[in-house]
Amino acid sequence: MSLESPSIEPNKAIQLAIDELKSQFELPFETLQHIVSNMRKEMSNGLKSDNTNIAMLPSWITRHPTGQESGEYLGLELNATYVRVYLVNLHGQGQITTRQQKYFLEESLKRGSINNMIDFLATSVDHFLTFIGKCRITEPIALGFVLSFPLHHSALNKAHVIQWTKDFEITGADGKNIAELLQTGFRRRHIPVSVKAVINGSVGCLLAHSYRSLDTLLSCTISTGTNAAYWEKVKNVVKCKGADENDDMIVNTEWGSFGDRNPDYLPRTYYDNHVNRRSVNPGVHTYEKMVSGLYLGEIARNIMMDFVDRRLLFNSQYTQEMNSHYGFETSYMSAITADKTINLEETKHILESIMNVPCTTLCDRQLVKLICDLVAQRAARLVASGISAIINSSQEVERGLTISVEGTVYEEFPEFPRMVNEALREFYGSNADYINIGITRDGNGIGAALAAMIGST
Repeated sequence: MSLESPSIEPNKAIQLAIDELKSQFELPFETLQHIVSNMRKEMSNGLKSDNTNIAMLPSWITRHPTGQESGEYLGLELNATYVRVYLVNLHGQGQITTRQQKYFLEESLKRGSINNMIDFLATSVDHFLTFIGKCRITEPIALGFVLSFPLHHSALNKAHVIQWTKDFEITGADGKNIAELLQTGFRRRHIPVSVKAVINGSVGCLLAHSYRSLDTLLSCTISTGTNAAYWEKVKNVVKCKGADENDDMIVNTEWGSFGDRNPDYLPRTYYDNHVNRRSVNPGVHTYEKMVSGLYLGEIARNIMMDFVDRRLLFNSQYTQEMNSHYGFETSYMSAITADKTINLEETKHILESIMNVPCTTLCDRQLVKLICDLVAQRAARLVASGISAIINSSQEVERGLTISVEGTVYEEFPEFPRMVNEALREFYGSNADYINIGITRDGNGIGAALAAMIGST
């Protein structure tokens, strides 16, 4: 990575700043090995007890799909912006068909009583059953409920939300079984639905991919936030009592909190510290703030503003957009990293037409592209380290395994999958050929339906 053009030579001050920036963001393999070792240690601690750095939450999913299951189930998904209801038909041989509807959340629902949320969820399912022509069924249909929040389970259909993250401030749900609350909401409206399972989104994605690929070990999401789930031996989940030790169980890692209690585990920069201090949750989700879509653009913006202050970029010109927290979206980073034009025309458009920088030179645009590339590359290498920590604890790569990776950062950053694969090849050499990475579409809802199927048998 450098400013490369036959007509552009960065001055000495810019070149020194580039070299310094690279030293902070380019993670050598030795650093990645330390990250993997420390993450593995924290994951092991999380399997033994609660209140640890990485939560490692048991899901009570202890049955691998065979891909031959059949039947019709409902999936209900609650995430940061909408509710989605799925009708999932399992056809065997790994084949699935779905119908679905999306219902957008009012902001008031995200900051109110759990009863209001339950009413909305039940009404959404009722509307969906009418939409698909099943409003008059008499035999209850099994439903799995998937939430993008950390859950504490005592059984597959007994779970409460540990913490309402993102921008949710739900009241009245502390310690209450979310499945029972939802079932009561259905019963109140005489809706013929039976809640069989409650799961986290990462668990759902892993289940969905496992139905198609039986050797799927783990699923991870790199989107607005990040998380991962994987199959672990129950005998290793020491804190989980009551499950058969001979079984496997999906564990929801909640790996976004890696580094919270041990900041030295991650090579944070001045820019990371600045973003963390100005975030809504300082000191929380340290790893997530270095790899996920909510923060990558903000890290890049902070670097650019530092370079403006040092008179190295944009001729020291500020704009309201560039000076606004979270004003430089991660989607802009994605477009800039994909810009292969000689004069970086897409980068010019984003900087001058969207961010309203009055004028940019080619050197400016090359420097901005370098900044975006470095931030994205570091995120990809950190994600690969998390994946490696799970692989190393579970099985040898030579046996072959499948990973499901999804989310806007992975799917929409054109170079992100390549960078993750390159880092995995550093870890495993030619054995990386035995790692198959796939993407699961609608994984949350399909996984919820599969959990309902497992909870029904």
